[in-house]
Amino acid sequence: MSLILTKAALALKNAESNFQFVKFESHKPKKKEQMDDGKVSNSKTVLDHYSKKDLDLKRIRHEVVKFGMSGFDPTKKEEAKIALAVSLGAKPPKREYLNYKELMKKRKEEKIKLQEQKQQMMAKSVLQGVSKKKNKANKNNDVGNFLSNYGKVQKKDLKKNDNNSKPKKKNKKKII
Repeated sequence: MSLILTKAALALKNAESNFQFVKFESHKPKKKEQMDDGKVSNSKTVLDHYSKKDLDLKRIRHEVVKFGMSGFDPTKKEEAKIALAVSLGAKPPKREYLNYKELMKKRKEEKIKLQEQKQQMMAKSVLQGVSKKKNKANKNNDVGNFLSNYGKVQKKDLKKNDNNSKPKKKNKKKII
């Protein structure tokens, strides 16, 4: 019997001749191009020049902020230093510790102040007569202010309109 030659069988016979060697080379960043004189190319010098200007501007801004802080009061000066440090990337300081009892006292005082302010506002509004009175129609209507402007339709009005409208329809039918 003879063997049937397939592509796979042919490939196995010629495996050594079909072998290809592939070598992997990782990408390496290019080194700075240097001229014969040892100078860096023009594009690099331009970028370095701009980066130096940016650094100079940052330093100038920092010095201006420091000079501005020198005129503050000691408490404001401390707050400004903290703000500057936070803007430069430092973590903000934690809140100061408050005793629980003192915190509760402060909250009660704030509530009392709010209530007093509300009472004062109510007294002012009563004195000025700004308070609004609700109509009886608004209390009875579920629809709200909509019907108060137009009023309710009563059965008497409907009967009167029906009597007037029926003869007109009859006349129209006779004409047509």
